[in-house]
Amino acid sequence: MASIDAQQTEPPSSTRTDADTPINKRTSIGLSARRPTAPDTVQRPPDAGGLSAWWLVFWLTMLTIAAIFLIAANAIRPNITLRDVAMWIGRVPKASVATTTYFQDAFDVDAGRLTAFAKPGAAAAAVLPAQGVYRLDVWPGNLAWSRFHVDGVDALRVDAEATIDGQTPEAAVAMIGRFEDDANFYLFTVDGKGRFGALRYQNGAAAVLRPPTPLPAINPAGAPNRLTLEDRGTSLRFLGNGILLDVIPVEPAADARVGVGALATGDDITTVTFDSITVLQP
Repeated sequence: MASIDAQQTEPPSSTRTDADTPINKRTSIGLSARRPTAPDTVQRPPDAGGLSAWWLVFWLTMLTIAAIFLIAANAIRPNITLRDVAMWIGRVPKASVATTTYFQDAFDVDAGRLTAFAKPGAAAAAVLPAQGVYRLDVWPGNLAWSRFHVDGVDALRVDAEATIDGQTPEAAVAMIGRFEDDANFYLFTVDGKGRFGALRYQNGAAAVLRPPTPLPAINPAGAPNRLTLEDRGTSLRFLGNGILLDVIPVEPAADARVGVGALATGDDITTVTFDSITVLQP
C-alpha cells in the first residue's frame, strides 16, 4: 500500500506543522506571579459547624439525578437497575484537559498551514475555504496523511471532525499514532460502513489489532464523525463521537508523532473532508 504525506509549511506564529520539523512550545506568557493589590492577610469566614444545609442540597440533587437516569434507562431498556446505570456512567471516558494547543484550524481561510499537493494516480489534498474543509482525494490502494510532531513531548492528542463522501463510501478516515517512518506506525480507522478498526505496521507488514467492528455510534459515509487519538506515553486511546473505541498499550517514547489521513479501501477514487483538526497536549 502506497503512502503520501501532505506537504506542510510553517504557519504565521511560533508553531509549525511540518512533517519533518518539530513544533516549538510556548514557554512563557509573561504574567506576574503575584498581584500587587492583593492584601497581606486573608479573612476567612467562621466555621459553619455541624452538618451544613448545603450538604443536604447536594445529596438531594445527586439522588434526583440518579432517579432521572434510572427512569430514562428503563424507558430505553426495561428491567435495568441503578447498578447498571452506575456502571454505564463509569465507562464514559473523562474529557482530557488540554494544556497546550499546537495546531488548530477550521479551514474557513487558507492560512497556508496545510498546503495543497497532488500526485497523479495516488492522492491530492487542498484546503477549500469556500467549503470550510481540508479535502483529501485518494486513489485505490493508497493512504494519504498529514503528520504532526512535537519535539520533547511524549503525550499528544489529535482531534478531527471528518466526513467520508457519500458518493465514495469505500474509504476510511485514518488516525495515525507512533509514526516512525512509512513502514512503522499505528493506524486507527473509521470506514464508510460505520465500522472502526486498528492495525500496526511493522517493517511494512500490517498486523490487525482490531478487525472492522460495527458500532451504532459511528456514522457511515455522508455523515461526520468526531475522532480523537491520544498518545498518553504508555497507551494509544482511540475515541469516536465521545465513545472510547480502543486502547492499545505501547512502549514509552521520547516524542509523540500523530496524524490524520484517508485510505481508499475499494476500486474507486475516494474523498474525505476534514471540517477541523486540532493537535494539543492532553
